[in-house]
Amino acid sequence: MNMDKIKVVIIEDEFFAASHLKDVVENLGYEVINIFDNGEDFLGEEYWDFQIAIVDIFLSGILTGLDIAKEMKAKNKPFIFLTANKDSKTLKTAANLHPIGYISKPFNEIDVEASLEIASSTLIEPLLVRGAKGVETLNPNDILYIKSDGAYVEIKTKEKSIIQRKYIKDLMILLPNFFIRTHRSYVVNSNHIEQRTGSTVIVDGQSIPISKSYKESSK
Repeated sequence: MNMDKIKVVIIEDEFFAASHLKDVVENLGYEVINIFDNGEDFLGEEYWDFQIAIVDIFLSGILTGLDIAKEMKAKNKPFIFLTANKDSKTLKTAANLHPIGYISKPFNEIDVEASLEIASSTLIEPLLVRGAKGVETLNPNDILYIKSDGAYVEIKTKEKSIIQRKYIKDLMILLPNFFIRTHRSYVVNSNHIEQRTGSTVIVDGQSIPISKSYKESSK
């Protein structure tokens, strides 16, 4: 993935630390698209147009960096913790949220670079789809499920449905491994499964069948 295209957001309430970190990140070739000094403003953003977040564990305001990380984890957004705190209880709680890495304060460029490189290696390539305005990109994390109808597929997200002329087996090759085939006509994003029975999975309130031939792969 081209590092010049990787967008980073910084959530840090210390102005000088955030400003210094922005300079370091941009000098490494990344693009800092926004800086937030509290979690409330960050969560108020309608669009999360970033690929990596650097989050201070302790933020001013009601929400902590741990609270923010829980929301990002739910949306499959990679994040790096920034902290000067070495308290074992806090670090254990942070570890349970599975950050990509940690940057200790006061930070140095080598630690920032290493953490960002690790985070970059986990990024998912966008899916190219043809929409009303031509070819556009779609983040696979945003896909709930895909339904096949012969040579066409319907890609379902929370916001819209996208129809593409493509066989589902060819589309599967382009998707990350958290997509599973539950039926000859359905592929689901396993991160969005709300409930599972012996014959169905529930995704965004929609009941999707599990056929016998795909039951093993859907576990």
